[in-house]
Amino acid sequence: MAQYFADMYQAVSSALIGMSITIKHIWKKPVTLQYPDERQVMSPRFRGFVHNDTKKCDGCGICAKACPVDCIYIETEGKAKDRYMTRYAIDYNKCIWCSLCTENCHADSITMSHDYDHSVYFRDTLVYEFMDPNEAKVPCHRITRTELGWWVEPKAEKKPVEKPAPESGPSDDKGEDH
Repeated sequence: MAQYFADMYQAVSSALIGMSITIKHIWKKPVTLQYPDERQVMSPRFRGFVHNDTKKCDGCGICAKACPVDCIYIETEGKAKDRYMTRYAIDYNKCIWCSLCTENCHADSITMSHDYDHSVYFRDTLVYEFMDPNEAKVPCHRITRTELGWWVEPKAEKKPVEKPAPESGPSDDKGEDH
């Protein structure tokens, strides 16, 4: 008999706790977004789809070498000063959004966007070509790029943080001997 009343007390108290949580949320504003009209705001460090600005890219291939899944395709023609980039593509079927390509780019041309929705019907359409084959080829050599107005200064290197010198008591600005 005591177990019966203990079970009833447990059931009623559990229902009241659940209802109190529900009642607290009745007057709160809903957090539902009406997608695709409303989009979620991403944090500044969000790593979305990779984007390459071919105007800045010099076709060095460092991003393709740094990619652990080999999803970046770069094709060039010619050698030395006559080298031109003819293709720059990223296969988002393979991309793992690790951002290793963006960290190693010395021209700062490849970045992570805040775009997170590329819904498609066919996987073949997830290979994004960043260069139009009908447009001019992108020069890769620095002097050629400068002459044609393509050169963009590379990003500045980070300066090492200098440690402050330890203070050794009060100093005299006049430099006189005492």
